[in-house]
Amino acid sequence: SGSPPPHPWLSWKRMVGIFFLPFILSGFGPRFKQEENLVIGKAHPPQPRFNWSHLTPLELKNRSVGLGTESTGQGNPHFTLEGHKFLIFGGSIHYFRVPREYWRDRLLKLKACGLNTVTTYVPWNLHEPERGKFDFSGNLDLEAFVLMASEIGLWVILRPGPYICSEIDLGGLPSWLLQDPRLLLRTTNKGFMEAVEKYFDHLIPRVIPLQYRQGGPVIAMQVENEYGSFNKDKKYMPYLRKVRDPGFGPTFTCLLPPSPGLSLLYAALATINLQKLHRNIFNQLHKVQIAGLLSDASQAATSFSL
Repeated sequence: SGSPPPHPWLSWKRMVGIFFLPFILSGFGPRFKQEENLVIGKAHPPQPRFNWSHLTPLELKNRSVGLGTESTGQGNPHFTLEGHKFLIFGGSIHYFRVPREYWRDRLLKLKACGLNTVTTYVPWNLHEPERGKFDFSGNLDLEAFVLMASEIGLWVILRPGPYICSEIDLGGLPSWLLQDPRLLLRTTNKGFMEAVEKYFDHLIPRVIPLQYRQGGPVIAMQVENEYGSFNKDKKYMPYLRKVRDPGFGPTFTCLLPPSPGLSLLYAALATINLQKLHRNIFNQLHKVQIAGLLSDASQAATSFSL
């Protein structure tokens, strides 16, 4: 009995054609790209890509300027890092919600997405579960998480609250605060201020060595979180800025639409959370940012540094 005839789909001509197909198609690539750049008969060369490889914690050795803002007058203001144009591509990883054994894996995946910055909340209720008893170990080792991000080549933005929201009980405020019926949360109430100051006395010394100018990856910090929707005390935001500031900056506030002006804080950049686009929201935010610069001439500035 003879061998069966070869299947027509397995002929040598078809096999050779399939093998060389990728090489044949690659020759058409440049022509297709060129045609895409033709608009009404005019060729538009592809826009150059910025190279920020030197603006990473691993490569940036000179730490004299820090994160800033700049406007050339010919376009929108932009961030700078050490004087170079810098875009913040950030994503959030909350170290206290991820098992420590998976931190490196998650940070590497974040970087693989093309991001250059990781942001994280700092949960007061977990770091001080009982009044006066602090825990920064194991899965709550904030310093280890930040340093690991630096080793991987990521910048860090910290959001220490004290209120962080983050869909966590009481917005991250420790429940033992409620034992005092006279205490008013998120205000300059004496009892609340004393508790915040004791917490920051433990937190801030841990963060100082992680700052940009100290060789660390922390390029900015947030003051409180979404206070505009609470807004019970006009003195609260300036108080927080002062109580945790031995030279911490740049700082920013995080607001909620549609009334971002409620938590205006001088010398801090106003930013906004968006779940959906609101009409003219960016125009409103811009007015808040300008007002923050002009309201106090002694603190008005077009740049800031850490």
